[in-house]
Amino acid sequence: MIEASAMSAPAAIFSISSRTKPPSLSIFSHGRNSVVSALPRPSSDSSTSLKARGGNPPIMPAVMTPGGPLDLSSVLFRNRIIFIGQPINSQVAQRVISQLVTLATIDENADILMYLNCPGGSTYSVLAIYDCMSWIKPKVGTVCFGVAASQGALLLAGGEKGMRYAMPNARIMIHQPQGGCGGHVEDVRRQVNEAVQARHKIDQMYAVFTSQPLEKVQQYTERDRFLSTSEFWRKENGRRNRLL
Repeated sequence: MIEASAMSAPAAIFSISSRTKPPSLSIFSHGRNSVVSALPRPSSDSSTSLKARGGNPPIMPAVMTPGGPLDLSSVLFRNRIIFIGQPINSQVAQRVISQLVTLATIDENADILMYLNCPGGSTYSVLAIYDCMSWIKPKVGTVCFGVAASQGALLLAGGEKGMRYAMPNARIMIHQPQGGCGGHVEDVRRQVNEAVQARHKIDQMYAVFTSQPLEKVQQYTERDRFLSTSEFWRKENGRRNRLL
């Protein structure tokens, strides 16, 4: 793993159990651990036939414990890891904020890791998550798997300094916020002002996160700029400086 922008890694997602009766579980032994499949068992009624729609069946891996099967998302959450693997909207932000607050309540002195494979999302939702990360007492580190693009890159950069990581094959893309305008002329004017203020705020945040001049950040975010983990490191005035 290559350290980038003040970035390295170690392992959850909070899952809500269904109130409905769960399907019967079949257990497959694999070494010392038993893996549980949530697939229903075939019916003994020969008149009923099940046909696959193609692709692999939906299996949620789990580990058998003395208290019963433990699914993967619960394992991650118990290890104080939050995973964001989709565009960030208000629903995703609500889930992540709930997880952050819950983990901070459980132990306010233990660090939290946030795994990111995120193509971007709503600026307001990302800022809500960042505000929560800054508000709670535990330190929140960020780890990029795959891609952290657009507002996902902002969330990656907003992690605790010294706890921001990226995998060797990860890609990071930064740019200015995107938006659209419509409605009456006065409404359009106000929407444009809001978009300009949002870009200025995000550029200032990047400048603080990266310890770079605001003018350089504005140059970087003028258009889409794709970066590899190695491109976060560069020599300047004979010294190695980090972009993040």
